[in-house]
Amino acid sequence: MRFLFPFLLASAPALAQPPKLAISLAQAESESLGHSPILKAAKSNLAAAQAQVDAQFALLLPKLTAQGNYAYQTEVPMLHILPTAPTFQFGSHDTYSAGGTLSYNFFDAGALRNAWKSQRDLANSQDEQVNLIRRQVLLMTRLDYFQVRLALESERSLSDSMRLVSAQFRDIDSRYRAGSASRIDWLSAREQVLDRNRDLRGAQADVAAALRTLFAQTGQDQALNVSAPVDDRIGSPLPQGLRTPSVIVALDEIDDLVSSLRAASTAAVDNSYPQLLVYQKQADAQRLQAKSLIAGLYPRLDFSFNSTYAYPFVPFVQWYYQNMPAFSASVPLFDGGRIQKLAQVQRELAKAAERQRDEAYDELLRDWHKARDQYAALVDQEAVDLQSVEETAEIAKLRYSSYRSGGSTILDVETANLSAVESKVTAARRKTQILIQLATLDSLSVPTASKDTP
Repeated sequence: MRFLFPFLLASAPALAQPPKLAISLAQAESESLGHSPILKAAKSNLAAAQAQVDAQFALLLPKLTAQGNYAYQTEVPMLHILPTAPTFQFGSHDTYSAGGTLSYNFFDAGALRNAWKSQRDLANSQDEQVNLIRRQVLLMTRLDYFQVRLALESERSLSDSMRLVSAQFRDIDSRYRAGSASRIDWLSAREQVLDRNRDLRGAQADVAAALRTLFAQTGQDQALNVSAPVDDRIGSPLPQGLRTPSVIVALDEIDDLVSSLRAASTAAVDNSYPQLLVYQKQADAQRLQAKSLIAGLYPRLDFSFNSTYAYPFVPFVQWYYQNMPAFSASVPLFDGGRIQKLAQVQRELAKAAERQRDEAYDELLRDWHKARDQYAALVDQEAVDLQSVEETAEIAKLRYSSYRSGGSTILDVETANLSAVESKVTAARRKTQILIQLATLDSLSVPTASKDTP
C-alpha cells in the first residue's frame, strides 16, 4: 500500500503499536490522478482522436503506390504472315509487370483540408475533456479527503469530551462513596460516560467509512484494517472505554488545508472552463465538416502518374518501360440534395453544441456565485463558532464547579457538557464546509498554483 509503506517500516520494531496511516492532500491528489479509470479512458480517447487527425492529414499528401504482376498462360498464339515465311510466337507464356503510381489531388474546393481541420478540432475538444475530468477527479478527491478530516475532528472532540466526563464520573464516584453525592448523580454521571462511549465508537465508524471512500478514489488497497481508526492527535493514554485502535490516522491540519486553498476565494471565474471549450471545439469541428461536405458540390481535379516496367512487349518478346501521366476531373450534376442536407445536419449540430456551451456557462456562473456567497457566510459563522467553543468549554467547567458547591444539578452539568462537545463538532463541520466551498471555487475559477501542484 503506497500510503502505508514508509510508516509500516518505521513502526516495525514496536510490534504492539498499530500501523500509522499518514495521508497528505497532495499525495491523495497525485494517487487519484494516477489511478482514475475515467481519466485514463479520456486520455485513451484523446490518443485515438490525435491519431485520427494524423490519418486525416495523410489524405492531403501525395500517394505513392507500388504495383507488381505476374501471369502464366499455357497457350501463346503463333503468327504466320506469309506462306513462305516462318511462323513466330505472338507473345510469351510468362507475363511480368512492376512499377508504381503517384497520385495527388490538385483541387477539391477544400474538402480534404476542412475535414482535417474538423478532426483537429475534435481532438482539441477531447483534450479539453481530459482537462475537465482531471478537475473533477481532483475535486472529488478533495471532498473525500475533507470528509475524513471532518470525521477525525468529530472523533477528537468526542474523545476530549470522553476524558472530561470520565474525570467527572471518577470525582462523583468518590463523592458517592463518601456519601456526599446521591445515587441519581452517580447513575447520571455513569450514563454520560456510556453515551460518550457510544458516540465515540460511532465516530470511529464514520472515519472508517470515509477512509474506505478515499481508498476507492485513490486506488489504494482495501485490505488495511480500519475498523477502529484513531486520530493521531488524540494521544496516549486513550480515553476510557475506547477500543484498541486498528490504525492511527494522520491527515493535514484543517487550518493548513484552508490556507492552501484560500487564494481561490478571490480568483475570477474561469471563462475558459474546459467544459465550455469542449462544446465550442465541437461546434467548430461540425462547421468545418459542413464546409468539407459542401465542397463536394464543386469540381474535383486529380493527377496521377504511372510508370511500369513490363514484359513482353507484344509482338516483340522483350522488356519495355511504360510511363502514363493522367488528369481526371469530376463534378456532381445531381444528387437529390444529399450533400446540402448532410451539410445542414452538421450546421445544426454545431448550433446545438453552442447552446450546450451557453447552458454550461450559465451553470458555471451559478455554481461559482453560490460557492462565493456560501463561503462568505461560512467565514462569518466561523468567527461565531470559535467564540462559542471557548465559552461553552468555560461554561462546562463553571457548571461542574457550581455542582460541586451545590449550586447546580447533575442535569445542568450534562447539558453544559453536551453543549461544549456539540459546539466543537459544529465548528469542525463549519470549517469542512469552508473547505468544500474553497475546493469548489478552485475547480471553477481560473487556474491557481493549487491546481498545478499534482
